[in-house]
Amino acid sequence: MCGYVYLRKLASLCRYDIRFQFIMDGQTPSHMAFHRFIHDDLKIPIEEIFYDLNRYFEKNDTIDADILYIDGTKFEANANKMTFVWMKATKKFREKRWIRIMDRLQSLNRYCKKEELPYRFSILKEFSFEYLAEITDTLDRIMRSKHIEEQHGRGHAKHPLQRYKEGFVEDAEKILKYSIYYKLAKGRNSFSKTDPDATFMHMKYDYYNHTNVFKPGYNVQMGSSNGYIRHIYVSGDAYDLNTCIPFMEGYHRAYGCFPRKTPADAGYGSYDNYCYCKEHDIELYMKYNTMHKEQEKVTDKNRFKSCMMKPDEEGNIYCPQGHAFTLEQTKESVKGRYPRTIQFYHNEHCEGCPLRSQCTRSKHGRTLQRTDKLAEMQIEVRENLLTETGQVLMKQRSIQAEGIFGQIKQDQEYDRLWRRKETMVKLELLLVSIGHNLRKYHTHKMQKLKTNQKNHS
Repeated sequence: MCGYVYLRKLASLCRYDIRFQFIMDGQTPSHMAFHRFIHDDLKIPIEEIFYDLNRYFEKNDTIDADILYIDGTKFEANANKMTFVWMKATKKFREKRWIRIMDRLQSLNRYCKKEELPYRFSILKEFSFEYLAEITDTLDRIMRSKHIEEQHGRGHAKHPLQRYKEGFVEDAEKILKYSIYYKLAKGRNSFSKTDPDATFMHMKYDYYNHTNVFKPGYNVQMGSSNGYIRHIYVSGDAYDLNTCIPFMEGYHRAYGCFPRKTPADAGYGSYDNYCYCKEHDIELYMKYNTMHKEQEKVTDKNRFKSCMMKPDEEGNIYCPQGHAFTLEQTKESVKGRYPRTIQFYHNEHCEGCPLRSQCTRSKHGRTLQRTDKLAEMQIEVRENLLTETGQVLMKQRSIQAEGIFGQIKQDQEYDRLWRRKETMVKLELLLVSIGHNLRKYHTHKMQKLKTNQKNHS
């Protein structure tokens, strides 16, 4: 009708647009009435409404729920421009601040010894806001006992104890701020002060003169079937790799089952994601990042890449010069969701090799890491995608998944979030998804009516 509209425009349409007047039966609610309805009444049941509507569409329209096309996109958060908080810089500033605190404590102890004050403060090795507050209170008591008045402004010399007190007050504020930053980051490398749940990500468009700098945003995963949005997942992850399993678990909680096929691009192909699909009887149609490189012909440029060095029928791996790799050790890795066995190979013939400068920069020679189970699953992925069914699915994934993003962002002019916090962002995206599905259902219904009329005529 008119794309995604904000609340004030929605209130205006109810007053002046005859279509909205018909729907609202002549009522003209204010923008705050819409806000209260969305924030208070829809916040909890919005997911149930979304999934109930999808079940209704599934019964009344042709939807193949066994196939779920997965793709992700990034939406810009409703945050100010200069609200960067980088945790790497925060860690550096925190360490420098602690060094200054230790120097100030040592200086204060020397001052107390010189002035024969009965105080000696401990030098701690860990951050403690409470300890700094205790030091500040102690200095305040000393100043009151000695009747030392605090001085401010030009022409008024400050007492050394006042300088120490002000320094520790500043230190305590900084340490508290850094502690809050670590809690807000929740393990991420960045966040925005305006919307702490948003993470700074690379996006295709930015308002910094198209310089491709970071912007605060959310990574939104959408699963679709026959053009209908079946499930969404909102996170602060900058990449799609870690979002697949939470996305599928949310889908299972909503519908009580898993899809049979989940075509997706190379951003989702990983050992944990493949194992999860195997565990729940989901056929492997997720590409992996080196799939297209492996299908290329061996040339002088790509023959030194690890993906081009495959075991032969006897299980031996050879370098471009023809020297065999030696299996050095095998380790069990438990870093991910599923444990895996990693094999470490080393080539002992790199010394004096004429191709060494092109093959490796390591002083100890070329090394390789390999996981047999992952290699087997990657072979299964290639075989599935090379079939006629796999080619059709990947072609439809590009049409349906990317088409939905194009309709929402370009056609409906919804390319930036209006609400803040992850829960409110998810509510907003669920409303947008419901609108998209209703338009899809109405379009299909009208097409069926036209087809029936033509057949009867």
